[in-house]
Amino acid sequence: MHVFINILVFLHLAALVFGMGAGIALIRLGPYYGQVGEEARAKLFILGRTFGKTANISLVVLWVSGILAVWLKYGGVGGLSGWFWAKMVLVVILSGSIGMGSAAYRKFVAGDMGASARAAMAGRINLVAGMGVILCAVFAFA
Repeated sequence: MHVFINILVFLHLAALVFGMGAGIALIRLGPYYGQVGEEARAKLFILGRTFGKTANISLVVLWVSGILAVWLKYGGVGGLSGWFWAKMVLVVILSGSIGMGSAAYRKFVAGDMGASARAAMAGRINLVAGMGVILCAVFAFA
């Protein structure tokens, strides 16, 4: 069981790296959409979809691996500290802002230029909430 839990933690950390990396890539990619021609924009949209899918898959892996690891290693959430619950509040905020950013991105691709600002805001929320999740996790599990 110990090896399985360690593999879950590895998957959890790998998903964190991929998800945060995709999010940072999207934050950096966004400003270029308005600065390039149609052909280049179409290529940027392909990159954006790829990074978006990576972030969404990472989020699912984080939820599943996190729940399983806590359940298998600690027998549930009963004995976990306030840091864990602060982390979970930030995880919910992060999940919501990823959804908000994904919806805004789809609207932007469909031609709603105002959605670009909502996607950028979601990216900033993701960055702050993601860093907060990591900080709280260190205090909750270290």
